[in-house]
Amino acid sequence: MHFPREWRGHLWLSMALLLMLAVIGLGGIVGYALQPAETPENEATLAVAPLYTLAALAPYDPTTPTPVIALAAAGMAPPTFEMPQPENRDPQYTPLPFELATDQPTPPVAALKISTPQPIYLPLMARNYQPPPREPEPFVVGVFSDSQWPEPRAELAVSKIGLHTFGPYDPNIMEYVRRVKPRVVKSVGDYGWMREVKEVSPETVTIGRIYGYEEAWVGVLDPREAARQYIEKHWNEYQLNPFVDYWEGWNEFVWDSPAKLEWFGQFEAERACQMQALGFRAAVGGFAVGWPSTFADMEPFLPALKAARQCGGIFHLHEYNRPNMNCGVRTNVADIIPGAPPVRVPAGPLTLRYRVWYNTYLMELGIADLPLVISESGIDAVPAILCPDPGMQNGFTWKAYGDWWTAQGYGVDGPQAYVNQLAWYDSELQHDAYVIGTTVFSAGALGFESWDNFDLRDVLLPLANYAARTP
Repeated sequence: MHFPREWRGHLWLSMALLLMLAVIGLGGIVGYALQPAETPENEATLAVAPLYTLAALAPYDPTTPTPVIALAAAGMAPPTFEMPQPENRDPQYTPLPFELATDQPTPPVAALKISTPQPIYLPLMARNYQPPPREPEPFVVGVFSDSQWPEPRAELAVSKIGLHTFGPYDPNIMEYVRRVKPRVVKSVGDYGWMREVKEVSPETVTIGRIYGYEEAWVGVLDPREAARQYIEKHWNEYQLNPFVDYWEGWNEFVWDSPAKLEWFGQFEAERACQMQALGFRAAVGGFAVGWPSTFADMEPFLPALKAARQCGGIFHLHEYNRPNMNCGVRTNVADIIPGAPPVRVPAGPLTLRYRVWYNTYLMELGIADLPLVISESGIDAVPAILCPDPGMQNGFTWKAYGDWWTAQGYGVDGPQAYVNQLAWYDSELQHDAYVIGTTVFSAGALGFESWDNFDLRDVLLPLANYAARTP
């Protein structure tokens, strides 16, 4: 078609304007699609009226082996649910040498701040994004000072390696906190010193666990009533220790039937939301390493994870390995957990097991931003998977493997090699924004007869020099 010469300039101008409008319109559509999902205005009050309403559970496959059977087949004993308390709980440590003590003044109490992990609202178009497959991080051998502490950090550590403790009995624990400002610290049975943790490192997430396990309630009490009674029973601890950010419930719950796990999931869901209504926050889960033992076994617990996300809580679980922290970790392999689909990130049946849950169930539910703490981690007597194991005769903690690690070139001595094991684990945790951190089991364990061989006293100095670094 031909247009008069005098029209042509107007035509080109019109086409240019139409093109600009099209670009602007497309940008508006994309911008709307990519805007962060809004947080419901009433989210903070969901726990008040009414309390969390449990979602209907999918039918459970009766052929699924129970966790106890599955672990026994792998040569792994069922976890114990209670830590013995020694009669004499006096400190078993010599005082910290004066020359190693920090000279930094303690900030005033008024400067304290309770840390809150922020939910991650993924853009609408990115929620189903699958990253390309990634192979595990390499194991790097480093050497860190074991003769002096690092200079105190000015802000929260980048490292996600924190400490599990039984209290402040080892003076090196608080020195570690002062120097490193770790992302997370957990204490079992002793909570008053969390105040000092917050004074020197206000952004550190603090977690408390109370001894006890009301096993007789399971399947007998209504889960909502059981949660109410549990909170009432421990009300004094909650009120007297406001510097604990999150409170765990039962440790390493043991079940031998789907009905018991379903009850526990409902109990944890209620505990999370009832605690929020009262001004406290819950850490739900607390599963032992390797549990739930099959992929399908997690399904009855999903209501608790949805409730934790809805009611300001976090998810926590335990991960151990042997003889190395990276044993069994692979990418894009099915049945890492029996029945699980492959995931496109490094995951293992023991360490990095949490990624199977997050990249399947939690992603499908839209709660893959639920904050996570691996609330116990380290080396323990679990099955050695895809790794040669020397079969130590003196136990299966990091201390038992020290000489063997040194002979393999993992470090110049046992403590240094263990730091390198934890550094590898840390390098993987750094990939997951929803992971607050891990608390390595355990500092302050001397005098707790069952846990002496786990004690981190000899590891804390080199670990501090690793964790205090700024990448």
